[in-house]
Amino acid sequence: MPTCELCGKRLGSKAYLIKVDRVEYLVCERCASKYGKVIKILQFKEKDRNTVKEPTRRRISRPLYELEVVEDYPDIVKRAREELGYTRELLARLVGEKESTIRRIEDGSLIPSIDLARKLEKVLKIKLVEEVEGEELPERRRDVELTLGDIVHFKEG
Repeated sequence: MPTCELCGKRLGSKAYLIKVDRVEYLVCERCASKYGKVIKILQFKEKDRNTVKEPTRRRISRPLYELEVVEDYPDIVKRAREELGYTRELLARLVGEKESTIRRIEDGSLIPSIDLARKLEKVLKIKLVEEVEGEELPERRRDVELTLGDIVHFKEG
């Protein structure tokens, strides 16, 4: 169930999308009346509480998987681009980036973001992103999750 991004209270069947200094937050009714301007009121369908089983609160460890760009990405990108006969300018247009960005990727001075690497994979028909197993982390407990309201102090006025 979604929670208020300011105070952490469960939202229930009604939530408010507010704007505070050009940033939008999903909040409860109390926070909507105190802070910012209400943009939209959202209605959620209530689930039948008898059929929904509450999750258990036991702590379990699960492996953390991360996505990383492969180490030899400059060579892979350059080789694939040249084999397809693309110029850096054409490749840049196909993935929606600047030519200088493609040059920096091929030089190895810029590691592409996962999103950009996925675009390059699709256009060049190559593999740049791999799943890497990280350290095991305990499952996050919802009852100790921080909200924006725990960190930020709002000015009255």
